[in-house]
Amino acid sequence: MNMLNVFRNYFSHSTIIGFIIMALFGLYYILVNDLLLNHLVWFFIPIILAPFYEWYVHKYQLHAELTKKEGWYRRYQIVLHHGHHREPDNIKLQFAPWRYLIYAYGQVYLLYALIFWDFSSAMVPFTGHLLYHLWYEWIHLAHHSKGYKPIFSVGKKLRDAHMSHHFHNENYNWGITNMIGDYFFGSLKNNKSIEKSSNTKTISGYYD
Repeated sequence: MNMLNVFRNYFSHSTIIGFIIMALFGLYYILVNDLLLNHLVWFFIPIILAPFYEWYVHKYQLHAELTKKEGWYRRYQIVLHHGHHREPDNIKLQFAPWRYLIYAYGQVYLLYALIFWDFSSAMVPFTGHLLYHLWYEWIHLAHHSKGYKPIFSVGKKLRDAHMSHHFHNENYNWGITNMIGDYFFGSLKNNKSIEKSSNTKTISGYYD
């Protein structure tokens, strides 16, 4: 798969289209209302915190134990991440589902609104979050696009780490866009330093 196909798969996905529209609206809103320069540091806060936020969400939320009770929540967990480990080549499962994004980013926006005590100013860091997520989805898709070769060595290392997470041991290498969180918390490992797991496709109780 060449770069053109990666672009095609990325920009044809409904989640990406929706997030691009929201990000463009966010940029327009904060620029027109002169909010960006007044809160410029806050625009980059999500990007600065991303390595640790990404590590935490992947390890403790996406890999949370799968509920045994049949129903919407179990189906939600499977679509969110457990199914992605079962079928890592299924492109439909390589993107975060809409219901998670609405739930997660709704909370993010309300959190910033509480911090600023202002819904308008909250759009500055919220827009930063949207742009970061677009980058996250792009990198994750590239990791899983067979035939695509990373241009830079850091990209190859990131991809190798993510493939190790999927096919060697699911308990390490939690980072997607960077390795800072894994480096800081000691979970950045190569295949030679950790045992091969038999549960890479049946994570956190997803056995049926």
